[in-house]
Parts: sequence; C-alpha cells; structure tokens
Amino acid sequence: MESIFSLSVLNGLTVLLPLVTLPYILRVVGAANYGIYSYVYVLIQYLLLLNAYGFNFSATKQIAQHRDELDVVNKIYNAVIACRLILFVVGVVFFMALSPWLLETPTQKLMFVMGLGVVLGETFNPIWLFQGMEKMRYLTIVNVFSKLIFTILIFVLIRTADDYIYIILFNSCGFLLAGVLSLIIARKQFHISFALPTWADIKFQFKDGLPLFGSTVGINLYSNANVFILKFFVGDAALGVYSAAEKVMKGLQMLTSPISQALFPHLGHDFKDKPLLENLNRLKKVSWIYAAIVAFMAICGFCFADVLVTVICGKEFIDAVAIVRIMSIVVLVGGMNYLLGVVGLINLNCQTYFLRAVLIAGVASISFLLLTAHSMGIQAGAWAMSISECVLFTLVMIKLLKLKKSK
Repeated sequence: MESIFSLSVLNGLTVLLPLVTLPYILRVVGAANYGIYSYVYVLIQYLLLLNAYGFNFSATKQIAQHRDELDVVNKIYNAVIACRLILFVVGVVFFMALSPWLLETPTQKLMFVMGLGVVLGETFNPIWLFQGMEKMRYLTIVNVFSKLIFTILIFVLIRTADDYIYIILFNSCGFLLAGVLSLIIARKQFHISFALPTWADIKFQFKDGLPLFGSTVGINLYSNANVFILKFFVGDAALGVYSAAEKVMKGLQMLTSPISQALFPHLGHDFKDKPLLENLNRLKKVSWIYAAIVAFMAICGFCFADVLVTVICGKEFIDAVAIVRIMSIVVLVGGMNYLLGVVGLINLNCQTYFLRAVLIAGVASISFLLLTAHSMGIQAGAWAMSISECVLFTLVMIKLLKLKKSK
C-alpha cells in the first residue's frame, strides 16, 4: 500500500504540474516553438532509453528477490550505476556523431547539449532500487523536488517566445537535482557502499537486462518515434499540437500507473517460489480490477477530450481533441499491456517472448505511420500508436493462454 500511495502522490503531481505549466508554456512560446522543443526532447528521450537499458525491470526484479541481502544489493547497485555511466558516454558520442543529420540548426544543437543533464541526472536516479525495495516514498520525494524546480524555473524565466530554447535546460536542472538526492538517499537510507564493481558484475547486468532493453526499444518505436517521424511530414505547429495531445494522453495514463508500477516488484517477489498456475490465477484476478480502472479513465478521456485540451493546452489547440480521442484506446489497451506484459510475462520469466511481441508491435506502428502520415497528418501518429497497442495486447493474451493450457 505504501508503494501505491507514494506513486499516486507522485503521479498526481506529474499530472497536476503540467496542468499548471503547459498552458503557460504553449501561450508564451507558441505551437511552432513547442514543436521544436518536443523534437529535440525526443532525441534526449532516446538517449534516456539507451541509458535505462532494461535495468528498470531487470535490476528491480533482482533487488526485489534479494532485498534482505545487503551485500547482494550493494553489488547490484554499483554494477548497474557503472553500466549506466558507460551507456551515457557511449550514447553522447553516438548522438554527437549523428547531430549533423538529426539537428538542423545551431539552436537545436545547443538545446540538445543543454538537455544532456536530463540523461546524466537519470543515470544516478535508481528507480529500480526504490521499486525493488518497495520504498517508493523516496522516488516520490526525489521526483517531487525535481518537478518543482522545473515548474518554478518555467514561471520565473520563460518570458518570451524565444525563451523556448531554455525549457530543456530547466528539465536538466530538475533531473540533476533528482540524481544528487538519489545518491544521498541510497547512502543514508539503504546503506549503499559506493565501490568499483567487477567487470564480471557489469557484464552480468548487461546480459540480464538485454531482453528487457529490446522490449523498451520496441515500446518506444510506437511512442517517442511518432514525434520523430512526423517531423518529416508535418510542420512545427502541427507537431506541437500532436505533442500537446500526447501530454494529455500520458497524463491520463499517469493516473492509473501507480498500481501497475507497484505490482511489478510485489508480484516479482511473490512469484519467485509459487507454481505457474497459481501465479496466472492471481494475475487474472488483479487484471479484472485494473481493467475496470483503465477503462474508466479511457472513457473519461474520450468523452471529455475537449474539456481536457482546452484546460491543459488552451483553445488554440482545439485540433488536439481528435488526437486525444483516438489515443483513449492507448489508455485502455496500453494499461493492460503494462500489467499483463511487463508485470505479468516478465515476472513469469517470459522476457524473450515479450521482446518479440513488442518489436512486432513497434514495426506495425512505424509501418502504418510511414504509409499514412503524408495523407492523414498527425492523426496517423495517434492511430499508429493505438494499432500497435492492440497488436501487442493480442500477442500477450496468446502467450498467457498458452501458458495456462500447458498446465
């Protein structure tokens, strides 16, 4: 219950603060400049994707299973942090080499450099440690401080349309603060001893997280990739409208995600020594309750899309209403995919199958988007995301039914 409550507080603030800042940002900088910011931030998101690897799942599972063994927890912590530092360096070098093709203007390149603090701060923010220990109040504390810093900086320093280039810098300030606080909490509250890990421990973490890294890459093929691909088919203003609609949709998802996020380490710990059939039956019981919750949120998103867009984004973003309504499918089906796929299949040691399923869904999304973006514009992005979630849900259900029949 502590984890669910802490995540509810965190996600509540994650939803509330954009309700305060997003209308102000959109009004001051405009749709076109917000579209430019969104594009650069997507590139930072890909760096974050590489940096996170599969550790938010693989390391969480390891910590949950060995939470009472301090020496093991220390070994996991130091090895994962070392892996993320290696990935940070590799990622920065790789993206800098590609910057002449990815970043069109000197301003975009400057924004990208300013955004690197987001990745560095996240490197030292062990979400997996807090989740595995089921001490999510620390994650809440860390993220509340970082989001408050971002919010304050936005209102104090974003004054003109040209200030849009600093939004990503303020993101970095928040993430860097979260990283510093996380180091302190790891040391003081979990008695982590910082030490150089062995190369064997580093290799183990890379190997253990690889299938889950593939899964997160696949998921991002139909989430962050949409903004990147649409950039080549629509203008900056239309891209800003699409990005605003995504913010609304992800806000709805945030309201339900505390339950599934808290269930991942909890069921990971409980599934360890239980029979498969018992675990499947427990997952089924949980899924019915969760399905009712996400269905309610999806219906609210569809029915009140005009109100949500007007309040959060402003009347000038009315074109985002249709996008939000299409994306209400993602709130429902995507929520079930996280519960049944991430919480379910990964904790049932079906990571490899889930990886394949996610990659198939990602390819379906990109294929649809590339074929339809020219004619459908930003609506193609919303439909691509919805279709891919439905494909993934079908594949996840097929696997769960096969597991049950095998018993």
